[in-house]
Amino acid sequence: MYILSISENMLLFISGFGILQGVLLAALLYFHPKCDRSVTTFLAFFILFVSIPILIPVGQHLFSWQFIIFVDPFTVLIGPFLYLYVRSFKEVITWQKAWPHFIIFLIYLLIDYWLYAEVGSKYPLSQTVPPEVTRHPLSFIPVSIRLLQRVLYYFLSLKQLKSYQRSIGHFFSETSRINLNWVKWLINGYLLLVLITIIFYSLILKYPQHFNNWVLLIGVFVSVYIYIAFFKGITQPTLWQLQPGKNKEKIEAEIKEADSIEQGQGGKNMSRKTGLSKSKIEEIVGKIISIMESEKIYQETELTLTQMATRLQLPSHHLSQAINEGLKKNFYDLVNGYRVEEAKRLLLDTRNSNYTILSIGFEAGFNSKTTFNTVFKKFTGLTPTEYRDKQKIPVTVT
Repeated sequence: MYILSISENMLLFISGFGILQGVLLAALLYFHPKCDRSVTTFLAFFILFVSIPILIPVGQHLFSWQFIIFVDPFTVLIGPFLYLYVRSFKEVITWQKAWPHFIIFLIYLLIDYWLYAEVGSKYPLSQTVPPEVTRHPLSFIPVSIRLLQRVLYYFLSLKQLKSYQRSIGHFFSETSRINLNWVKWLINGYLLLVLITIIFYSLILKYPQHFNNWVLLIGVFVSVYIYIAFFKGITQPTLWQLQPGKNKEKIEAEIKEADSIEQGQGGKNMSRKTGLSKSKIEEIVGKIISIMESEKIYQETELTLTQMATRLQLPSHHLSQAINEGLKKNFYDLVNGYRVEEAKRLLLDTRNSNYTILSIGFEAGFNSKTTFNTVFKKFTGLTPTEYRDKQKIPVTVT
């Protein structure tokens, strides 16, 4: 009988604890009352399936190495659930949209059970994977499919994140509440896990006698990853939550329409759909400029497209189209462009020399120093301090 060493026992404990925590965290995320279940359901399943590799050493120890073959197919669901999670930020994911991403799971299931019939069933039950199995030519087939599929879904998820980042610019002038840096971290962390898996797989091929140790070490990395994914995911507001009371289907339609206009796919067909002629767009643009310059509504830090549309007594999608087609901008750049120009005016006014940079940012409509610096540099190439210093405006330190 194979006796585990102290280090293996410790790693096995970590593995068992990790899979337990993965299941609990996924359940907490799914049932959390403040979460948007139409979005966090996908993150919950993502965490659940990411946890599966942690289960492998425990399953081997309790049953046999053949246990791997029966749970391995579920690991190909990791990439699709990450992709669907990011995609659900801006659209309602129905079964019709989701099912094509599960076809690979069914194919992989057949391949793995065929592999068991051809290879796995020919070796005796034991807790250690026979070196001949890890190096068997047929074993490379599911491994190659799994790795290629994970890399594919990394790029698909990254593409969806960039699309979402563009979309929120159509509706919000201030996006600090929609911090997408952690989502980018989630996607890049997923890629890092893929790379770690490749490294450890090469070690398994070279040192098959340490198979359990390599798999257990992967589980340690996965455990850290799922904890961060849970705590960040549970606090991440969705586009739907930031627009309470609005119908999700309506928001999704507005997003698609705005995306189409920005990408130049709307054209005449889009104008006919919304009923906006070129002269009507010019009329709305005139109203936009007027309300910006006369009422300075850009100074309202939480200004949204919906709020501006209400003030102008226009449908949101008409306003969005006028901004995109008439001003060649999205809502975010429109409002923050005015804020930056106001900040530049205030910075150059000698009467404001005793004002701090932060107070000027607030006056212009920004809600934090970080946002002010980031947006100002995006539009001018300089931070507010650098801009003021370059103009040689005297500053009184307060």
